[in-house]
Amino acid sequence: MGRIAGSAGTRIAAFGAASVLVFTVAWTAGGITQAPLLPGAGADDPGSAGPVLPARSAQPGPDDTGGVLSTASGYTLVPQQVVQPYREPTEVAFTITGSDGTPVTRFDPPAGGGSVLDVAVIRRDVAGYTRLHATLGPDGVWRAPMTFPGEGVWRLYAAFTPTGGPALDLGTDLHVPGPYGAFTFPTENRTGMCGASDEQVRVDGVLLPGGESRLYATVSRDGVPVTNLEPVTGGAFGAMTAVRQGDLARVPVQPEVSGAADGDRAGPGVAFTTSVPAPGSYRLFLDYRSGGELRSCEFTLPTATGS
Repeated sequence: MGRIAGSAGTRIAAFGAASVLVFTVAWTAGGITQAPLLPGAGADDPGSAGPVLPARSAQPGPDDTGGVLSTASGYTLVPQQVVQPYREPTEVAFTITGSDGTPVTRFDPPAGGGSVLDVAVIRRDVAGYTRLHATLGPDGVWRAPMTFPGEGVWRLYAAFTPTGGPALDLGTDLHVPGPYGAFTFPTENRTGMCGASDEQVRVDGVLLPGGESRLYATVSRDGVPVTNLEPVTGGAFGAMTAVRQGDLARVPVQPEVSGAADGDRAGPGVAFTTSVPAPGSYRLFLDYRSGGELRSCEFTLPTATGS
């Protein structure tokens, strides 16, 4: 999803305004499963947070959050360069090493399609989440272009499934020297404009720790539902990630619709499911495409009161 690095630079350079994230409720012209909007979840009702959605009784496993550890199950995320330049084009390079210390070069693709590695960075104040596009070289080193838009400590994530091994999401810190002023985000932020675009986005649903939560987002433009959402990675109509404030644990968020063909369209939203393991405040990041443009949005959601 090609322009995320650039958009992150714009976001973090001008983060004075509250950031917003997007989700969506999905249907497609190609006949893929439709998920209905929540009652009262229209774009003309910005004050409603939506009803509490039922959670299935499920205990999150050890792999339900990631990026907190740099080593797990004998695999280690090893950056080639810990110190990175500020606002200069650079290359984030790293290896995934096995228990013998040699780079791992065989990985299984994710079930929903896409790259065998899900690579991203985020600053310690949960600003500037950026998906990276890494390629594996013949030396076993993964490399991704990046321009860090702000000073401070950044977390590098890499989620993968080594062939014959478990699914993992590892993380390690990178440092961008310079004066650092952290951003403070609102306790809850469900609506707003998607970056500099003219599209209004809104998220409904509640994060319920210890069970499955359903999240919905609607997209509109000038009060009119947007119905030309285009497939992104894996044929889904949005790619979303949740990051817990504090320890930066990354939680998988799955689209309820995937496998769409290039010509399929959705709107005015997309549905997602996730399982957050513990109470807290989560920053949510979503990329989606409409009108041929890749758009990035952010929200802040706390878990349900009393959970």
